[in-house]
Formats: sequence, C-alpha cells, structure tokens
Amino acid sequence: MERITALLFLLQASVTVVNTGSHSMWVFATFIHGQTQFPEFSILGFVDDLQVLYYDRNIKKLVSRSQPSSTKGVEDIMLLGANIVIEDMYTYMKNPSHRARLFGNHTGGVRVHQKLAGCVLDNDKPSQVMVWDAYDGIKVMHFDLHNHTVNPLWPEFIWTTKAAEIFLMELINIYQPICVQTLKYYLEKEKNIVLRKERPRVRLIQKTCRETGVVKVSCLATGFYPRHIKLTMLRDDRPIPDEELIFGEVLPNGDGTYQTRRTLSISSEKAREKHRYTCSVTHLTLDNKLDINWESGEGANVAVISSMVVVLVLVLVLIFAIPAFIVYKKRCRGI
Repeated sequence: MERITALLFLLQASVTVVNTGSHSMWVFATFIHGQTQFPEFSILGFVDDLQVLYYDRNIKKLVSRSQPSSTKGVEDIMLLGANIVIEDMYTYMKNPSHRARLFGNHTGGVRVHQKLAGCVLDNDKPSQVMVWDAYDGIKVMHFDLHNHTVNPLWPEFIWTTKAAEIFLMELINIYQPICVQTLKYYLEKEKNIVLRKERPRVRLIQKTCRETGVVKVSCLATGFYPRHIKLTMLRDDRPIPDEELIFGEVLPNGDGTYQTRRTLSISSEKAREKHRYTCSVTHLTLDNKLDINWESGEGANVAVISSMVVVLVLVLVLIFAIPAFIVYKKRCRGI
C-alpha cells in the first residue's frame, strides 16, 4: 500500500492540468481460457479513439503506442501506474475461484472473459470510474461508484456488502487517480492529435425513386473531430421520431476524421405536402448549432422532371439529326 500511495503522489506532481473538453481513458482486457494461438491475456489502452498502450502475457511488457516522450521519467511513472492496474486485472481474471464461478457450467473448449474499465474527464472534472465484465460476448457485471448490476444469468456475481465496499474504496483511492492522471498525461503528450478540432461539413441529400415516388432525404455530416456529435432531423421544426429514421454509425474517414448520417423515407403523398425538413448539427467546433433546410412539394419530383427533360432532348436530337445525316451522305455521293 505504501508503494501505491507514493505512486499516486508522483502522479499528481508530474501531470500538467489540461483544460480539454470531454475526453476518456479506456482499458480493454481479454483473458482466454483454453488453447489458442493468441496470448492468454492482453490489454489495449485508448485515450478517446487513439491507442496509446499495449500489453500481452507473452511479452510481459507494457508497450507505448505513442511517440517517444522527452520526459522519460514522467512516462516511467505513468507506465508504473498502468502496470499496477494490469497486474490486478490479470490476478482477478486468472483467479481459480473466479474462473470456477464464471465457467463452472462449461467444460472444455475456449472461453473468453473480457473487461472494460475507464474514466472520463469533462473540462478537467473527473467522472466516476466504470467497469464492465463480459463472458463470451455477454455482459455479466457492471460496477461504478453508485451502481453494481449483475446479469440474472450469473447471480453468483452479486457481491456481499463488504466485498462491494472494499472494491468501491479501491476504485476511489487507487484506480480513479491512476486512470485520471494517466489520461491527463497522454492528453498533453498527444494533444496535436486528440485535442485537434475539425468542423463538420453538412449536406442534405435528396433522392427520388422513379418507380414508387418515395423520396429519401439523408442528413450527412462528415470531416469532423472529435467523434462526439449530435445530429437531429426535424419536420416543421419538430424532431422526427426515431422510429421513422435510419441511423448510421459514426464511421472513420481515411484522414482521421469521422462521418455519420440520418435518413428519412418520405412517401410520394407526403412528399407532395408542404413540409420543411431540417438537418440540425451540434458539435464542439460549432459556436451555435448548424441547420440546413429542405422543403418538400415542388422540389420532390425534380429527379423525375430532369429525366423527362433528358428524354425529350434525346428525341429532338434523333428527329433532326437523322434527316441531316441522310442529306449529308447524299451530298458526299454526289446525288
């Protein structure tokens, strides 16, 4: 305990406070029970969406995925704190009694136990530490400073009051300070990446199905960073119910920014009505929300009208071009 107390003192003394907005530190641990070609135990550490740490039990070494630090001593302190967390996770996930509770009804084969743990900084105000456990992809347990929930399929993971109190004290006094200070360290170290700000480019895309007359209106936001964004579609200034919309995931672009979209299908009858549709976007880079509007009605059949114009032009070309070509050929032959 004295070692941990000294470490926490060093962490507090060595990290510069950074006013950052909202950022998070997450550790994703995987323990594989059974024989595979993968390491028995591995960990990935992320600040926001940037991987900064890697560890597996084969190499038994914590590897930094970020650029070399000019403050080597400070980084050593950070890695020491991370190693304490890693060893605790490994001991817990490998514990025979814990494994018996988790895998007692299964014999043979390969079983996977995963743990996600992390913390959030919101303008330098730390949130509670959060921990989730999953077994073969199914959530088993969640624990934070206020709640302890267990999947009903695993009632054996309902802790006694004493055990919950002990773990709560560890979260408050050990894991949260290590998580928060490590997060602050990497925010400062990788600020050119994780603290950059890119404004979203927003478009409303309208497509009309010629056969059905259904109009699909998509609100597309792209090129933004960080990835947190609020995108809303409205009809006559009222939010459109979620069940009417198709929600796109927040996906990465090739340049490190993100994109996402919402799509609404409008029937041909509804498209002929006079409604104003709005794509409203809120993002860290915007002083105010960004609204883009489109009105249905006259513009609903633009694609169909355009197609008819193209066909008419082609018909006129054929009507006048064919006789002209015949006259030209006759002249060439001297007729």
